[in-house]
Amino acid sequence: MSERDLVIPKAGGIAEEVANQVEEQTPQVTAEEDKKPLTQEEADIREKVFFETDEQVRLRDGKTYYIPPLGLLDARRLMKRLNTIDSGVIIANLIPEDEEDRFEELLEVLLMAFKPYYKHMTVEHLGEYVDLETAKQIIDCMIGLNGLKKSM
Repeated sequence: MSERDLVIPKAGGIAEEVANQVEEQTPQVTAEEDKKPLTQEEADIREKVFFETDEQVRLRDGKTYYIPPLGLLDARRLMKRLNTIDSGVIIANLIPEDEEDRFEELLEVLLMAFKPYYKHMTVEHLGEYVDLETAKQIIDCMIGLNGLKKSM
């Protein structure tokens, strides 16, 4: 090993040139953008995108479950099913109209939310431990996580 390999580079060398190049390429935040605070909704969206967090829902069985975004096949099924159920007023799905009962379809949509993480979940369990408010929350989570617009 020569003495040259053991010498610490002086300031103003290649390291400083690289640091200057990196500084030039970094976007500068203006003072106006820096002062503008994020809304809570914007902060939540950024946090979800950055950390890829799942939604959480607590059922009447006392357990907290995580709802992830759906895969492409399930997302497609969800879009088709959302056209057949009333996602705005969940109780409307419990009332048979024109001899068409949408309750089973509602349970199938809810089951889609749990399918990726909870293979053991059944529609019977959901029918027992999901109330009207939680059903609406689950469907809203699924719509939000999968980037679907609530145009039904």
